[in-house]
Amino acid sequence: MTAATVLLTGAGFVHPEPGGAEPWFDPVPHLGARGWRYLTPATRYVLAAAGLAMSDAGFHPGSLADEDVGVAIGTNFAAAPVVARFDRIVADEGADAISPAEAPAFSVNIPASQISMRHGLRAFNLTLTNPMVAGLEAVLTMRSALLRGRARAGIAGAVEERPADTAAEAIGAGAAGEGACCVVLERADDAAPRTGPEVAGGFSVFAAPGLDPVALLGARLDALLAGATGPLPYAPPAGSFRLRDQVDDACRSWAKQAGIELLEAELTGADGRDFTVSPLLQLAGLAAAPAGGLVLAASPHGHVAAVLLRPPA
Repeated sequence: MTAATVLLTGAGFVHPEPGGAEPWFDPVPHLGARGWRYLTPATRYVLAAAGLAMSDAGFHPGSLADEDVGVAIGTNFAAAPVVARFDRIVADEGADAISPAEAPAFSVNIPASQISMRHGLRAFNLTLTNPMVAGLEAVLTMRSALLRGRARAGIAGAVEERPADTAAEAIGAGAAGEGACCVVLERADDAAPRTGPEVAGGFSVFAAPGLDPVALLGARLDALLAGATGPLPYAPPAGSFRLRDQVDDACRSWAKQAGIELLEAELTGADGRDFTVSPLLQLAGLAAAPAGGLVLAASPHGHVAAVLLRPPA
């Protein structure tokens, strides 16, 4: 195994179980008794997920220089509830009624920034907001950074705070969800003795209106899965909407022509209710399986992304 290999060495997540009790999340076991009062729920979720991922990996960021560890987090709705609340406060009471301690929460970048600040990670800090696929894009961005030597390890993931149910309707989910999922990625030469599946590649692309999904995916899947044989665990796009079904059908059609058997995996996140977190939950599920697999995600707006995991060498 060489330095040009990126491993997923740990995963962690927090999200409510459908039909579970409310409130579903207690920050104290994850964040301690103090220091989180003015953090938004989304920020608390992603800090907890990042901590769980590092614990699962056995990774301590202090084992590397601060400038060697990066953060990339995808989201659609991490800032939506607080922005709506600030909007109501300004309209009803004026801007002076907003607490200075809470004001930074207005930025969608805060959840990812808090991970960097809490753990002293200074390689880079990115927030991606592409609908539904931003979590997978965070993983692909982190992989690229590690391969280019921009960092030696990183935390990638996704976080959502519960938006209005109309958002869930757009992706064919029964209700709007929330939560966070993070993974630890490391260059293979830095990971030992930690191990895990290889993040072998992926893609993110926008499907222009009228573009045939088969044409969109064909060449990309050819390149991503070149030489693949045998059954391939497969996490299809989450939710239920037209493009999702078209992308899933196109992937299955390509696999049939390529002689690859897709084994659909029943994974947490398949219902799509947690938006950008859903594909990350599926990825974490595949990472825990011995054979790796392919995670495919799509949005109602035309975004398509995929990440391929291969078993540890």
